[in-house]
Amino acid sequence: MNLPSISSRLQAVEEVRALQRDWVKRTRQSVAAGGPFAICNGDEAEELFIAMDIPVLAINYWNYLILAQRKQARMNAILQAEGYPGAHFFGFALAASLSPEDAPWGGLPTPTIICGSSRNEMETRVCELWAAKLGCANFTMDFSFPSPPFRPLPREWWQHLEHNWEAMVDPARLDYRIAQERQLVARVEAITGRRLTVTRLAQVMALINEQMSIWTRAQQAIAAAPVCPVHIRDQISIYQAMWHRGSPLGVDLITRYEEEIRQRVDEGIGAYENERFRLYYSVQTPPWHDEIETRYGAVTVCCSYTDIPGLYRRRFDPADPLRALAARHMLLFDWGPYRIIDVARRHRCDAAIVVEPAMANGVSLQQQIVEAAGIPYLAIPRPAGDAEICDRIGAFIEQRLLNGRERHAV
Repeated sequence: MNLPSISSRLQAVEEVRALQRDWVKRTRQSVAAGGPFAICNGDEAEELFIAMDIPVLAINYWNYLILAQRKQARMNAILQAEGYPGAHFFGFALAASLSPEDAPWGGLPTPTIICGSSRNEMETRVCELWAAKLGCANFTMDFSFPSPPFRPLPREWWQHLEHNWEAMVDPARLDYRIAQERQLVARVEAITGRRLTVTRLAQVMALINEQMSIWTRAQQAIAAAPVCPVHIRDQISIYQAMWHRGSPLGVDLITRYEEEIRQRVDEGIGAYENERFRLYYSVQTPPWHDEIETRYGAVTVCCSYTDIPGLYRRRFDPADPLRALAARHMLLFDWGPYRIIDVARRHRCDAAIVVEPAMANGVSLQQQIVEAAGIPYLAIPRPAGDAEICDRIGAFIEQRLLNGRERHAV
């Protein structure tokens, strides 16, 4: 099959990347004019700030941008000079605030408030130190989505999140979380003079559901296409639209993304010139991808993040949207073998490559379950693209996939 020529990136992806750079610039200008600005832990409180028309940036997004620009060594050096030894991913944004000239896109303005969480002691302490350094308010949230569930989740937990979330969260924890979010809102209102209304929050929740439904349809089109129409880098890069969720802009960005994908599918455009084997990857953009594609025609068509948008949708009561939002902050996603199986099967993957610590007996329970489902599974020790990792992946492909099974040859 001769594929049409492909552009290096989707236009929708270029648009969202340019928009983010401009958004940071405009936010600096609005803060210089006296406007508010919030920084928060990812999936912690963004929607509350959006509903109050307060620009908000997620810490993990900024940290990954620092990684993408290969500034982590400089950020670690800044932290060490401040007396914080070691290498700390979560501290990158703090370092960037201490040295704005080294930060992406000219750096961030001083926030009005930093909203962290008690996910772990290091993250809590970084947010405390960060707020103290910048002289802004700090607020810590409890019972975030990484908190252990109060009881085991259903095997196909992702099928229950939208409509049956009430049965999947502990009512006592939920009441506590709602009270905390109300306290946060009251504090932000006191500091900024902005007000949060039930009507406005319900509008944000409805737009989130719309945006994520469009995003889900886009991913379904990618999964069902005869050849993968979108490079894994673009699938991850469009994730920047997530930081505008619940806004008309967020809906528009994803609508254009879906339209461009469907056009590619209709025209038979593939993102890869040599798609022979399809891979699921457990992290984000695989650093080994280009070499493995060149050597074996093995391409990454999905990863743990590409199917996350569909998990954000929630049925909610327009008279009390905060209850559903707080529950979603408590329970967004989990990982595990059955989710890997579901995503890999829908994308017709030939194998799964998963970053996980070495097991004493050599094979994790997760690997056993995924393999039992008929999906070859490779565990690698770190998300790197060095020679050792590439050789491991190459040996795996040669032993498990290069056995005459080339159903995706193009």
